[in-house]
Amino acid sequence: MSKTGASKGVGRLSEAVIGFAATRPEELFFQIRKGERPRPKAHACDSRSQSWPQYFVVRLSDRCNLACTYCFDAANSARRQDMDLTTARQIADYILRVPGSKPVISFFGGEPLVNWKTGRFLLETLRREGRAKGKDPYFNVITNGTLITPELAAELVADDITVQISIDGSRQDHDRYRRYPNGAGSHQATLGGLELLRAASPKARVDAQVVLTPGNVNLTGIAENLKAAGFRRIKFLHLSDSEGRKRVWPASAVRRLMRGHEKFYRYYLQSAINRHPEVDMGFAYLVASQPEGPNGLCTCGSYEICIGARGDIYPCPRLYGHPTVPTLGNCATIDPAVPLNVSRPAPSPDSECARCWAFDWCGGGCSFQCQKCALMPSGRSTVTQRLWCDLMRARFARAAITYRLLRQSHPKCLESIQMLFSDGSAA
Repeated sequence: MSKTGASKGVGRLSEAVIGFAATRPEELFFQIRKGERPRPKAHACDSRSQSWPQYFVVRLSDRCNLACTYCFDAANSARRQDMDLTTARQIADYILRVPGSKPVISFFGGEPLVNWKTGRFLLETLRREGRAKGKDPYFNVITNGTLITPELAAELVADDITVQISIDGSRQDHDRYRRYPNGAGSHQATLGGLELLRAASPKARVDAQVVLTPGNVNLTGIAENLKAAGFRRIKFLHLSDSEGRKRVWPASAVRRLMRGHEKFYRYYLQSAINRHPEVDMGFAYLVASQPEGPNGLCTCGSYEICIGARGDIYPCPRLYGHPTVPTLGNCATIDPAVPLNVSRPAPSPDSECARCWAFDWCGGGCSFQCQKCALMPSGRSTVTQRLWCDLMRARFARAAITYRLLRQSHPKCLESIQMLFSDGSAA
């Protein structure tokens, strides 16, 4: 990004304020909030448990053609089952009977394309019968992209499908973890899938999902790389520490990640002003949720559920098959007219969470975003865990500041961010 372009874009924004927001966001946020009316108290996180899910993550298969070394699903190696058509029919019946007019169905795995015959059946059933029932389903396919063929690409560029490809930026960073069972990297094949989709339709909606790791925290470089390759939207995830294993994020690595987010903030702001706020969909969501802020990060059981290859319902894809997390039922037997009840334990009054100003916005955390899980609270807080909380609070504060800056100086830019989440295509 040229200095001229940056100056033109932020001309009506104070460089000092932007720098303050990047480096000392909480301090600036508290100063701004002193002159405002107190924001309404967010609803208690547990109140969301009495609602129906609208986002259904469906595991078409527990198998995958890759053997990514950091895959959170590695613990489910004993589960290598494909969903059959009978189960798919039961899942379709369940989704169609859950109250709500705009369900979002996300095909997941494993790798969903290893069992796309069942995926196609489920998609076509939900599309046909859903619209007959007055529902307007929207579909995502979360894939590593390596199994996309020209024929499949033509199928996946339909108006109601978004393809989300898992890719970690450059070849070097991607191939460090995302490999075939024989150890070969998958970056070239992943980009080949993107090219086939774009060749099938220049309007193809192809988004990138990036896993940030201790050696790959240059968010600006990753975003520039993926936008240049032709990806539409980018969603950053953080590699989570695995239970029972050595932590992959020492405190020093989390601090590097925090600096990576700090440096990325100016790039994001400039992109938003240029009407491209989709370079970080996670942060865009935090901006769009202002001024009240998000009502908790965790949407398990209230907005989102995971449905396994056998039709079992789990509160979250990350908790699928976890030995201490029971299923919420099975699509063949559970009553869709009854809302799912996922209990989130309240923090003790003297805990760090209860004292934190951002708890209403965080709700106890989300393992996909900040290494904590509201459904599996950790014990004693560690230095690394506190750093993850610091990172999340900084993102909340920057989002609140960004909302106010854009509302005052670039209202059309703010509107473009909010529009990202006006329909199911952003899920």
